[in-house]
Amino acid sequence: MSSLDPTILPTVDAVRAAERHVRTIMPPSRLVRNESLSDQLGVEVWLKLELENPTGSFKVRGAYNVLAELTEEERRKGVVASSAGNHGLGVAYAAKAFDTPAMLYVPRTAPQVKKDGIRALGAIVNDEALDYDAAMVLAKAHAAQHDIRFINPCLGLDLLAGQGTVALELLEQLPTVTTVLICTGGGGLLGGMGAVLRTLAPHVHVIGVQSEETAAMTHSVRAGRVQETTVTPTLADGLAGQIDEEALYIGQRCADDLVLVTEAEIGESIAWLHRTTGMKVEGAGAVTVAALRHGRVTPQTGPIAVVVSGQNIDDSRLATLLATY
Repeated sequence: MSSLDPTILPTVDAVRAAERHVRTIMPPSRLVRNESLSDQLGVEVWLKLELENPTGSFKVRGAYNVLAELTEEERRKGVVASSAGNHGLGVAYAAKAFDTPAMLYVPRTAPQVKKDGIRALGAIVNDEALDYDAAMVLAKAHAAQHDIRFINPCLGLDLLAGQGTVALELLEQLPTVTTVLICTGGGGLLGGMGAVLRTLAPHVHVIGVQSEETAAMTHSVRAGRVQETTVTPTLADGLAGQIDEEALYIGQRCADDLVLVTEAEIGESIAWLHRTTGMKVEGAGAVTVAALRHGRVTPQTGPIAVVVSGQNIDDSRLATLLATY
């Protein structure tokens, strides 16, 4: 494999530097063996519990690294970001830690628990946009008007370096891992982890998982060019949105395979995880488990590591899923 594009994907050294920043706010996330999935597949399955991080997802890693890398003057001016919710929580958390003003643009359909959480951390929330992509347009315009840093939820070397710390931890916790399932939207986690895995463990099979309603990356990689997808309601709201050429490159270089799960499979997996582990998992975090439970991925060897990221699901939605599945 040729070298990765250093203008899109971070170096391992950059990820290690990000890890030093991340360690100031959180320890490595837990990696736990799931007996039921291991028995079902006949190989060891381990869950990387990113939902236990501050703000409830992996997003806080990249956001904190971005703020840590800004100059004092840049922090004083403030930051702006667009988000389906979890990136906004991460940015708000990091901004509070660095006493930086933060403005977050989120779609009006974002879960209330995410919008409330962002506001509770002291950031301003604008939820006038119809969808995630419209929120990004507003956020970029705000950044240009006020000459402040726009923090992309899925791209940027400093952001991806922060997300890549998940892979550094995983390789230390489970050095024999053979397959990694990564929840995939715009490619932030796939790119950060992929940059590390391609360099330090190129034998590891990397699988990105999306829902059928958030499949911009999958459709684009399969077509070999960026494909625009229709915005539709989904349990995996954290994975929604279009992608661009940089994200396409991430999908092409960092994923050995991309698979899709249905809304019903996500809903069943959210309910199953809650009943069997007590975990409260949002749709974007449950897609990886859904891929295993419903046969979308059937590895012949293990151990398998599964990223579970996102606990920010509205109680009413969880209750409905528990009553349905």
